[in-house]
Amino acid sequence: FECGNPEHFKRNCPKLNNKNGGNRNAQGWVYAVGNTERNGNAAGNPDSNVVMGTFLLNNRYASILFDTDADKSFVSTAFSSLIDIIPTLLDKHYDVELADEKIVGINTIIRGCTLNLLNHPFTIDLMPVELGSFNAIIGMDWLRRHHAVIMCDEKLVRVPFRNETLVFRGAESYIGRESRLAVISCSKVQEYMVKGCHVFLAQISTTKGDDKPEGK
Repeated sequence: FECGNPEHFKRNCPKLNNKNGGNRNAQGWVYAVGNTERNGNAAGNPDSNVVMGTFLLNNRYASILFDTDADKSFVSTAFSSLIDIIPTLLDKHYDVELADEKIVGINTIIRGCTLNLLNHPFTIDLMPVELGSFNAIIGMDWLRRHHAVIMCDEKLVRVPFRNETLVFRGAESYIGRESRLAVISCSKVQEYMVKGCHVFLAQISTTKGDDKPEGK
């Protein structure tokens, strides 16, 4: 809160709006990047309006937060260095409020990134900014454009795609950054390879108890 009134958040405070109104009209103002990182366990709170998960972003695994409190979509400056797209200058300057309530200015955007959801590619434009816990934050600009719906109580995201609706459940905890993997058949692997999906091979070996050295 800005003025002590518990009926609104700081970003909606009329005193703050009156004080900075002229500056906000001259510049773009974006609210970002914050409730989950501020509250720590917001992603696991059924009353929060965020969902998190691990997805491919430009063919690299990224921890992503879907957040209806963010007006725009963002990518961390660290992760943006892995995206082989040159940022372009924006027509105007944006002020962004971070999780620690610090205000930073942004005037660049990375256009034409590819977000892979359940093997379906979506184009997304991302503004590079310093993020703490996540590689990217998907905000209302992308959610609105694709008519996506966040089911807060079930931690589900529904995204219409052509004649179907993609549904995925958010991870219950960010700790470990696990991606939910499923066991599939060899024929399915071949089918996905033909579609251009990435395949990772891992070799796992076990040590029998008899191979351990005996204690003296």
